[in-house]
Amino acid sequence: MRVFDLFRKSPFAALAEMMKEVMECTNRIPKIYDAFLNADKENIELLAKEISDHEYKTDIIKNEIRQSLPKSIFMPVARGDILQIVTSMDAIADKSEDVGVLMTFKDIKVPENTKGQLKEFASNIVDVVNLAKDVIIELDTLRAASFAGPETKTVSDLLDKVNQAEHNTDKLQYALTKEILNSKENLDCASLVLWLKILEATGDIANAAEKMSNRIRLIISQ
Repeated sequence: MRVFDLFRKSPFAALAEMMKEVMECTNRIPKIYDAFLNADKENIELLAKEISDHEYKTDIIKNEIRQSLPKSIFMPVARGDILQIVTSMDAIADKSEDVGVLMTFKDIKVPENTKGQLKEFASNIVDVVNLAKDVIIELDTLRAASFAGPETKTVSDLLDKVNQAEHNTDKLQYALTKEILNSKENLDCASLVLWLKILEATGDIANAAEKMSNRIRLIISQ
């Protein structure tokens, strides 16, 4: 079904369709982290390409949404709000692609004492985006309830979980950054810079998911 047809049903149906492709990107983050920690070049390249392919599909849906979004027809939420949600969703996919690309640049040493935390970090990022996905899925139910009643409480609770989960990833990112900066395994400058960029790009996935969720919080509070 084309995005334009989805809009006839609900603008949120089109967002849910885009979110499916976004999840295809982020669900591969723990896998590519595992490959990176195991210096599995072949798998790193394969997963990076898969993420990039799904990011491209996300871009296609994003562009269709922007082109199909009515400019004058009444909608349950402002056009600008939907565009902001789309932009944040696109950023989730973009940052997932960045992680994959960065991991293809260079073989770098993994400080042994960070391996467990790195796996936890990658897993937590997906948890944040999954919670944000649940918010998107609930929006159609919320629309049907005219953004009122117990449905609003359900979405608000989910938004709180997104914020808490993102905060947890922030703390883990800070801890990992400190561990890598103070590593005794003599990381060369290029490896150190690459590690910091990977951690930053990974953290930005969760940041984008939280930004999207905060926009939705503003919508339901109006």
